[in-house]
Amino acid sequence: MTQALIANGRAHTVAKSRARATTADHVVYRYDPRRTPCLTYHSIAGGLTGGANTLAEARESYRELARIQRQGVPPAVEHLETTLAGMWVRAKVAAAHRDPSTDQMFLLTLLSDGSAQDALRASLAQATTLGLNPVVVVVEPYETVSAVLDQTRTDDTLFVVHSDAENMLRWLAIHGPDAGGSRRAPLLMDRDRLRAMPIKDLTQAYSVGPQELRLQSSQLRDVRRQLVRLKGEPCV
Repeated sequence: MTQALIANGRAHTVAKSRARATTADHVVYRYDPRRTPCLTYHSIAGGLTGGANTLAEARESYRELARIQRQGVPPAVEHLETTLAGMWVRAKVAAAHRDPSTDQMFLLTLLSDGSAQDALRASLAQATTLGLNPVVVVVEPYETVSAVLDQTRTDDTLFVVHSDAENMLRWLAIHGPDAGGSRRAPLLMDRDRLRAMPIKDLTQAYSVGPQELRLQSSQLRDVRRQLVRLKGEPCV
């Protein structure tokens, strides 16, 4: 049964879900100082959305809804999303992504000059031209494909990027099945142990030719189609 909560002047939505509190949510917090509130969030597969003006308040908002929806707060994988050099960039909260070839923060490599970076920026610009809303997602090369699938919504376009000893970085554009303008991308077919595959194996497989693929609905945990939007007072 869909439930709703409006508390402390914040508007929230709760999706009907059969997930138990032991099933992990991926919670994406987006920081945009141009908006009010400046922090919004959505969770997969819980389908919870809300907003606040600080990360602490946004976390508490999420926990309030999780307690209602799932009779307890589930384990959460938290991600923070913000703009860097004109790109929306997402990474796990408190993750220390490093470039092993330079022993510096990988974000510095991402923002530096290079042929791989130029190709990434050109593809981001092309995706934007097609009406998509691309987000660069920083991962570790040894993380599994499931770590990306479980934070992807049906209309997302995520540019998954990680460090690489040969090319400085590798990347792959992953489109949700409902991402407009992505129909030309090849479909990712299910295969044995796809979710357990290291992400570096997937980016390597698509390193020649179009560096993009499109997901099937069955590969995602997104339940936003069950959400009911609520209107609350603006956060101040």
